Amino acid sequence: MKKLIFFFFAIISFTACGPHLYNTMSAGKDNASFIVVVTNGQSYADVSVIVDGESFPVEKVYKLKRIRKAHPISITPGKHDIKVVSGVNTLIEENIFIGLQETKKIVLQ
Repeated sequence: MKKLIFFFFAIISFTACGPHLYNTMSAGKDNASFIVVVTNGQSYADVSVIVDGESFPVEKVYKLKRIRKAHPISITPGKHDIKVVSGVNTLIEENIFIGLQETKKIVLQ
């Protein structure tokens, strides 16, 4: 009986500590890119980024030194028409190509 119990625990311990103990997961990248709007000096209010006709409001435009605090806008990689507006004024209008996991930094003058 003792041999049977020992054999049972030996089998359990080998299978538990075997190749299935550590499970590796694929660390694939999300299909996303980002846009960050910052300013070089002047303060801006009521700023929106229009990407291919879809509007994304920017809560606060941080200075270039504080770019880490800026909230990025998530978009899909590829070609995009981008327009940055403040109220009714168009600040920047350009066509960009952005790759996977890249961040486009738009600096307002």
